[in-house]
Amino acid sequence: MAKILDATGSITSIDSIILEAKKYIILVSPFWDCPKNVILSLLGALKNGVQVVIFCRPTQGKEKEKTLPIPRERWDYFRKFEKKGQFVVKSDNIEALHSKLYMNENKCLITSLNMYNFSVEKNIELGIELSWMDEHDIELKRFVMKHLNEICEKAGLDANRPIIADAKL
Repeated sequence: MAKILDATGSITSIDSIILEAKKYIILVSPFWDCPKNVILSLLGALKNGVQVVIFCRPTQGKEKEKTLPIPRERWDYFRKFEKKGQFVVKSDNIEALHSKLYMNENKCLITSLNMYNFSVEKNIELGIELSWMDEHDIELKRFVMKHLNEICEKAGLDANRPIIADAKL
């Protein structure tokens, strides 16, 4: 059953999506200033074999520089998972990205909340959490997956890649 969440509930939902993931985590947010607790949770998930895909807008004015949703000083921790294909960041061709979607194999959060400290601290946010285990949310999952496939297509990520294909019905 879908749950309506405020900013605090949305943050809690993102934390649980990351911490409870067993197979995959898909994070979609145009803007990133990743909180330290999220970075640590993502590292823990990666160490447990969870696949992680992040979609974000490219860094403004830095076309030659790789867009990183994780601060550069912490990027080295993620590099080995990126080399194995377990951690993927896609920002190519999705300059118009405005969706905010956080999901694992069991649930999904659609929200106004960017993965950005300013959003967490200053904005009034709203979200809806869906359970993939609830038969009432299956139609919503189809809609979310259609949207995710559009993002994959624009970003040049194969929608049949195991992590995305695994997320389909």
